[in-house]
Amino acid sequence: MQHCPVCGVKTDGERKRCPLCGRILSDAPETVESAGVFPVIPARHTYDLIFRISTFAAIVILLVAAVIHLLYIPHMPIFTMIVLGTVCAWITVNVGARKRKNIAKGILWESVIAMLLCLPWDWMTGWHGWSWGYVLPVLSAGLAVFYFVMGIVDGRRLGTYAGYFLIALCGTAAVAVLYFTGKMTGLYAHFALLSMTVSILLLFAQVVFRGKHFLSELGRWAHL
Repeated sequence: MQHCPVCGVKTDGERKRCPLCGRILSDAPETVESAGVFPVIPARHTYDLIFRISTFAAIVILLVAAVIHLLYIPHMPIFTMIVLGTVCAWITVNVGARKRKNIAKGILWESVIAMLLCLPWDWMTGWHGWSWGYVLPVLSAGLAVFYFVMGIVDGRRLGTYAGYFLIALCGTAAVAVLYFTGKMTGLYAHFALLSMTVSILLLFAQVVFRGKHFLSELGRWAHL
């Protein structure tokens, strides 16, 4: 049993110094370094576990799909779609796990990735234009609504949501370019008009009802 001559604390183990005052303990071993005051807790990396599980699951799915394709349905081009779907799911899961601590940023990343992944799917299914005629307007308007509502619910982070709100408006700007250049016709034109209307109304609502506070928070967020 070791004790501190200053504090009078008694301690077990092979410490060299008092955990309270830092003075050298009596009967302290000369060759053993001072032990830490608190136990060392190994860090747990949840993302690494999710990455390994999702990677292994993707490999299993691809191998099983390849065997079934070669043995039973070699004449059907379904394997390429399975590969693309597996890759999409793997990317979505890992990005979601990576950005899980920041919901606002995670939603933005997932939406951008979803839009990019819809392009090859559209190409695989005959390139009907639904990726930019339907998905892009819906995602843009949905993001604008989400960040507008989050700015109301969590006013302390208004600057952050205002910045992401403007990023969502970039998607609406792309929709407007496609619409006014005649790329969106028929039902896609209706989605484009609805998306632009919703985004413009929300932008005016931000400026009219929040005004200077919205602009100041946005400026502060831009400088971070």
